[in-house]
Amino acid sequence: MKRIMLFLAAVLITTSGFAQRGSSALGLRATPDGGGLTGKFYISKHLAFEGQLNAGGIMGLEGQSFNAVALLEGHIYFPDPSWRMFLGGGLHTGVWDRGYRYVSSEGRYMDDNRAIFGIDAIGGVEYVFKRIPLGLSLDIKPAVNFVSEAEFFSHNMFGASARFYF
Repeated sequence: MKRIMLFLAAVLITTSGFAQRGSSALGLRATPDGGGLTGKFYISKHLAFEGQLNAGGIMGLEGQSFNAVALLEGHIYFPDPSWRMFLGGGLHTGVWDRGYRYVSSEGRYMDDNRAIFGIDAIGGVEYVFKRIPLGLSLDIKPAVNFVSEAEFFSHNMFGASARFYF
């Protein structure tokens, strides 16, 4: 867990040094099965890093999870520059308690807790208010885990975020 937090802190600190004035944002991301924290740091007008800390499976999906996500996103502005679409991808790491128990080779009952690592894609739309430093976004973020076998990771897939820009 300490390694995950150190990794995310390093990503956030490194990328914040590249951000342009007024182009960094911190906020909350809500999902149907959980939620978490989000930070977005623009490298240029059309390219941003996003970091997320997510808790998932709270509403009964296959176990519970906690993960850190690092994403690189391209932004496409609409004719009204308050609206933008973003597409990108990245990596996640964390832990997933699938909520299953199994019998080990020694005959003991074991919980199916596992470390996870995988790839993420993201796409969505964001509106940034002109008069207040607030951005609201909707996104879809499918993910695949690669630790023991490739498997779809459905936690925190759909999200709504509110970020404060500074």
